[in-house]
Amino acid sequence: MKTRTLLAVVTGFIFLAMIAVAPIAAQKAPEVLKTGEYTAKVKAITCGGCGPLIKRTMEGMKEIGSVSVDSTNKTVQFAVKKDASIKLVDLQKALDAAAKGMGMGADYTLLDLKLAK
Repeated sequence: MKTRTLLAVVTGFIFLAMIAVAPIAAQKAPEVLKTGEYTAKVKAITCGGCGPLIKRTMEGMKEIGSVSVDSTNKTVQFAVKKDASIKLVDLQKALDAAAKGMGMGADYTLLDLKLAK
């Protein structure tokens, strides 16, 4: 009898956890970023050189306009130019290469990417 009760409680907790996580999984970043202003968190900005490197890397992409990096809050704001679009995977590849060059545990993975305007 105790085993059945324990099993029912565990099953209930698993079900509740699945319900709580479902909305988070549904909010995935777009595959292609179209014209607009975006904000994102950066996984690991490890030194004073990271912000300028992220900015240079992103501004070096023809589809990206203005870029602002807040190293303290580990966030980036950027704009995709008018009538332009960029695949998120291509942007992330460029940022990954920059982070690898920086070393020191830098990880410029974009998290919680949102269209701001």
